Amino acid sequence: MKLGFFPTGILQKLDFEEFARWGAEQGFEAMDVPPDRPGTRAICARYGLQVSCTSGIYGDPLKADDREREQQIDLIKQAVDLAAAQGVPCVSTGHRRDPSVSAEDNIRLFKLAYEPLAAYAEQKGVKLVFENWPNSGRNLMITPELWDRAFNAVPSPTLGLVFDPSHLVWQGIDYLRAARDFGSRIYHAHAKDTELLPDGQYRYGIYGPQTESPRGSAGWWRYRLPGFGVVDWAKYVDTLYQVGFDGVLSIEHEDHVWGWTTDPDRAKRGLILARKVLEPLLV
Repeated sequence: MKLGFFPTGILQKLDFEEFARWGAEQGFEAMDVPPDRPGTRAICARYGLQVSCTSGIYGDPLKADDREREQQIDLIKQAVDLAAAQGVPCVSTGHRRDPSVSAEDNIRLFKLAYEPLAAYAEQKGVKLVFENWPNSGRNLMITPELWDRAFNAVPSPTLGLVFDPSHLVWQGIDYLRAARDFGSRIYHAHAKDTELLPDGQYRYGIYGPQTESPRGSAGWWRYRLPGFGVVDWAKYVDTLYQVGFDGVLSIEHEDHVWGWTTDPDRAKRGLILARKVLEPLLV
């Protein structure tokens, strides 16, 4: 397994090539690249960085409106074409629900959108993957129940997961069991932690603040770099190995303590700290 990284927050404002070179110098072995920017795979190769997946979530094809859905499908096809041309194995794509219809109907929209997209991506030799980010409940591919429904609706092995334990922690979902149960669908993995804040849970409950806006957190939990939350990284990495995943574990920096949105130098230091936590676990 290789340790990767990619620009988030304030780090997205840095020159991509300079950031890639910096990461290689710090000992990172892989990097996620933008889904819509030609040439980034070549930049990574220049510094010996493997590319496994695009960064972010691209496209939102779960639309009840046929015209809007086709527009988003075409957008994702363009990302697939670029990934195929650059030799990027996975494209991280959107799964935002259409709020105008039920959850059941969103499964139907998933099938309408991703059945043709899976066939198209398979022809191009590219996987389509979904990060299990809840997006305040607005996204679809966020729990084992919904993974089962979506993968049964479109059983193509071209579809898989960008597995991120941090999102499962605050939902109360056993991230190790989820990794075991869906190991065959994990095509890329994120390294992000979650810190639980008991005082916040007392004040706000699980639905979070309603009238207040605590900085840098969702009230009773906040995202942290690996090693600063409750994820057991030794067990998580071991589980990934046990289910046969030996790809890229990519650090996703969304830690306000370490300058995620405010201080690029501090954000870089945070990435180095996370690397030191994870590197001894990888072979």
